[in-house]
Amino acid sequence: EPVCLQSLLPLVTKTISESLLHVLCAFTQLNTVFSDCPSSNNTMSDVNRAKEISEEPPMSRLFVICGKQITKEQLIKHFEPDGTIEECVVITDRKTGQGKGVAYVKFTKTSAAARGLRKNGTVVEGDTRPIKVMISASYNRDKNSDTSADVNENQFLRLFAIVPSNRTEEQLKEEFGTHGTVTQVRLVPDKKNDKQCAAYIKFPTFLETALAIENCNPQYKAKFCVPRSKLQQERELKGQLSPDPFNRKRAHSPDRLSTVRGDTKLVVICSNQLNQDRLWRLFDICPGMKYCSIITASEINITAAVVYSSRQEAQRAVDKIHGLEYPLGERIIVRFEEELKEELITKDTLTQFGPPKPLVPDAVQFVKKAFFICMPEAVSVKLLTDAFCRFGDLIKVYLVPGKRHGYAEFASDVAANRAIQQLHGMQLGDCRLKVLECAEYTGDQKRNRMEH
Repeated sequence: EPVCLQSLLPLVTKTISESLLHVLCAFTQLNTVFSDCPSSNNTMSDVNRAKEISEEPPMSRLFVICGKQITKEQLIKHFEPDGTIEECVVITDRKTGQGKGVAYVKFTKTSAAARGLRKNGTVVEGDTRPIKVMISASYNRDKNSDTSADVNENQFLRLFAIVPSNRTEEQLKEEFGTHGTVTQVRLVPDKKNDKQCAAYIKFPTFLETALAIENCNPQYKAKFCVPRSKLQQERELKGQLSPDPFNRKRAHSPDRLSTVRGDTKLVVICSNQLNQDRLWRLFDICPGMKYCSIITASEINITAAVVYSSRQEAQRAVDKIHGLEYPLGERIIVRFEEELKEELITKDTLTQFGPPKPLVPDAVQFVKKAFFICMPEAVSVKLLTDAFCRFGDLIKVYLVPGKRHGYAEFASDVAANRAIQQLHGMQLGDCRLKVLECAEYTGDQKRNRMEH
């Protein structure tokens, strides 16, 4: 009845209010618990926050490669003089909580990020190694656009603006000259509207262009011009899934992807959002890099080759970059070329002989040796051991120093004979094995030569 419902209304209102109050208290307590957790336990939270960092205004977010011990506070102090920092995220390892040596610094203005770029090669207070700084976000790119022609801040030296048709080039040069040195002004009449025209204004630096866009008349709707080279490449590559990286003007690799003795090649598998220029700058943080080249590109990932002048320098690159999430959520895989080849050979060729068997201790006297020759060049002892050990009773495998032949010592005749029979003529990648029974010296007699 109406009278009864009206009398119950205060009680219902009170009950709902108390329930909402309990819910609000629960959320407050939960928020307090999470805020008290150490940052090392909130790695996923940091990653998600980094993903949520806005890219507006365009090119206002920096990607920083730094020491693993660098903290958020150190980076903020280092970049604060360049402008207002909107967010700073240091990416940490999910398990250990240790920094991964990469961070994102987001500014409120593009001009501040442009000033921050000048910190490239500087040293953060409390550290000894220089940092690497680059623009994190691409500009004016959609999912279907060419990924190899990614943004380079040095290409964005022109702005586009819509100005009244009565403005002259000299007037615009003087007006925009208050923000930087204007090197070129070009006016294009609007065929649909005779009261306005398009203006293309060029500056010598990315910083001056950004300052002009931010501080000019808002009615001009100024923005960065998409580079002509990018537009041309998009037209040429329209309908193609994988662009040819060798057509780029900036050549990061010689015509022939060959390496001299002593060079070490790494194979890189990464997101297709990276391009050759970005890979070059990323791997250039480790000294000794000779060249970098994209080998294949697909809609999913990119495979590239990076060559260093020594094994030690290449190892530093593997330690620094392997497993790095760049862009966020996309891990970069970096492997030595020979190791990757050996894994493929093991999987495709050696599995037919069964799983590898444990080695016999070196203290055991060998019963029989197998003599082998690698043609045309020797492969690693690790791969040879993996091949010979599948027949059991293997003691060791070794190559004669500086030669392409060696010996495999077995603790039993049966295992040695099986290895000789099965591996003779086997193709291990680019290497073909000749495996023969080894004739030993007996007394003063010369070793019997066997016909190979």
